[in-house]
Amino acid sequence: MGNLTNLFTAGNIQRGKEGLRPMRMSQFLGYDTTKHFISIAAKKLNVPEDQILRKEGRGRNAKTYAQLHFLIYCAEKLSTDFHFDVIDIFINNNILKIRDDGGNAFKALNIAIDEYLPEREGKNSNKGIYIQCATLLRDKIFYEENINYPKGGLIWNSEYATYEKMELRDEYENKLITLLQMGVVKNYEHLKELIGKL
Repeated sequence: MGNLTNLFTAGNIQRGKEGLRPMRMSQFLGYDTTKHFISIAAKKLNVPEDQILRKEGRGRNAKTYAQLHFLIYCAEKLSTDFHFDVIDIFINNNILKIRDDGGNAFKALNIAIDEYLPEREGKNSNKGIYIQCATLLRDKIFYEENINYPKGGLIWNSEYATYEKMELRDEYENKLITLLQMGVVKNYEHLKELIGKL
């Protein structure tokens, strides 16, 4: 999820430069065409609509977050120039590629844990270990933000997930995979210690 509130602020700045009136996000979200796009996106992505568009907080501190497809749709409606700039940022900064790389490395790390982590022989599931490793990596990479997300994965789709943070995630996950494959990791406690030393 990206910050739709910030997207509208930036898009309205561009609209002002083009001599256009600002577009109110609340009004835009009420349009039938917008609601239709949200329902189509949810259907195509096979997720509930609250994973396409979600509001957090109240009053002046309220923020609205949106899934990437919806963010790009909104950018298009705000301004053609702004739409191009948003797409260009994703292409030039390789944000989508590095996000996919981090996700793929996480899956590969889970496989490496299953195959190479000592003292896990005969265990039916290492799901708890996957979650704990993901949490430790998230806390290490985002330590300066001091953000307490109720679900660890959410931060990877937030405005805090910069290219640099996602690149670091990919790098750390690949290092852990190598350490597991080389037999350096002695057990689960040692794996957690090594994450702390990355």
